[in-house]
Amino acid sequence: SARYIGPRTVLLGDAAHRVHPLAGQGANIGFRGVQQLVKYISENPHRQLGDFRVLNSFESSLQRQVTPMLCFIDGMQKLYSTTLDPFVAARSYGLGVINQLPFLKNSILDRARS
Repeated sequence: SARYIGPRTVLLGDAAHRVHPLAGQGANIGFRGVQQLVKYISENPHRQLGDFRVLNSFESSLQRQVTPMLCFIDGMQKLYSTTLDPFVAARSYGLGVINQLPFLKNSILDRARS
C-alpha cells in the first residue's frame, strides 16, 4: 500500500506491504512496524490513540526505514528470477566479491537482521 494509515487505522505487516518471502524479511519489517507504532503512541500520551498527527509521523518514519529494504528485496527477487546468462554471471560474481569482503558481507547481514 502507498499509505500505511487512514482515519484511526494503521496497516502493519503484510497488510501494509507485500514482500517476496525472501529470507523472511517480511516478518522483520512487520515487527519493525509494531515497534515504531508503540514508540509513537507512547511518546504522545496526551493525544488520542488514532490522532492523525501521531499516525502521520509514524507512517513517515516507518516508510523511511522500510523502503530501502523493500527495494532491496524486490531487486534481489528480480535478479534471482532470471536465467539470462549475463545476469547469472553478474550475480555470481557479485556474491563472490561480497563473500570476500567481510565488512560488506557483515553490513548486509546486520541490516537484514534489524
